[in-house]
Amino acid sequence: MLIPRPAQALLGPGGNIQQYRSLADLLDGHHQQTQSLTGVPKCQQVVAYDAGFAALTVTGDVYSWGDERYAACLGRDVSAEDVPADQPALVTALQDLPTGPISKIAAGGYMLAALTSGNDLYLWGGHPGRKAIVADVADEPMPMDIDGRDIADVAIGESHLVVLTVDGDVFVIGDNTNGQLGLPDRSVVSWTQVKLDLQGGRRAVGVAAGPKSTLIIVQEKAT
Repeated sequence: MLIPRPAQALLGPGGNIQQYRSLADLLDGHHQQTQSLTGVPKCQQVVAYDAGFAALTVTGDVYSWGDERYAACLGRDVSAEDVPADQPALVTALQDLPTGPISKIAAGGYMLAALTSGNDLYLWGGHPGRKAIVADVADEPMPMDIDGRDIADVAIGESHLVVLTVDGDVFVIGDNTNGQLGLPDRSVVSWTQVKLDLQGGRRAVGVAAGPKSTLIIVQEKAT
């Protein structure tokens, strides 16, 4: 069974995941349409992409589930009986990593990302027949080397990515037809630093992305 596109997953009380058939059911309080997902330990974060979801547990494990037609986004093996695509299952490639457990996940379009507690970035995903946003990213999480930097935050749009280094620098890649990268080019195929004109001691402390937009969170200098 495939998860319907309008399905919604929310992180409920106690770190439990609740899945709704539609946003309307959630807003109307139609709890009879609610499905509690079993087999997933207590979670601290849930993210959605165009064809499914991923969840991060409090112990740093990542679970994924979604449309089997986009299996690369699951980051794990899929079989109809043992680990079906539409049921949460562990992404084993993100366990026992050199720089510690996963501390944050992000998703957008048909790509997902995970950050380790030691500031390493892993990417996976893709849409069959479409050019990959980041070269060589496929169906298993792979580490990214972005100018040798440690990564503090990551966000994913429909067809672009933005990362923040621990030094406060911002790097982007992907489509820029709506100006979402803050660069003059229509697109960039390699990680490119965006020069931020921050004055008065301000520094970037976080990033976020809409489908075709990017937000940089800036912190004022402490006085």
